[in-house]
Amino acid sequence: MKRLFLGMTFFLSLVFSDIFAQQSAKQMREGTHNFTLQWISWDKPGKVQIKKQKDGTYTVKGEQLGEDGDFVTIDGMLTVVTFAEMTFTGKIQSRYANINKGEVCDKTGTYHFLAKGARKYWRLQEMDNCEGNNVVDYVDIYF
Repeated sequence: MKRLFLGMTFFLSLVFSDIFAQQSAKQMREGTHNFTLQWISWDKPGKVQIKKQKDGTYTVKGEQLGEDGDFVTIDGMLTVVTFAEMTFTGKIQSRYANINKGEVCDKTGTYHFLAKGARKYWRLQEMDNCEGNNVVDYVDIYF
């Protein structure tokens, strides 16, 4: 009897978690979210504002500022594919004094953000910095 109860409990938890995942798969929390570029700081995040539009997409705009004029900015539209996957169309610019000769790295177009495993953020998947040479940028938007 105990085994049957545990089995039913496990089964129901899977069913309800799947239903919840389907309901929230195309939604995200509006408002202020933390925003980071690892070169600047994970400990002192910037902020982005996310607002839902009538067509179901979301605007995202914000920045993280560092020392010596270092920064990362984002401005564009997010389309939620699933809770863990978003498509971004717009502009991401970054500058870090010791990378790319201190020049601004401009990424304009369509990009992808993913949340993997137990991470509490979506990470930009097109990570290559404009400098090249295997330099990658971790641009993260936190839940």
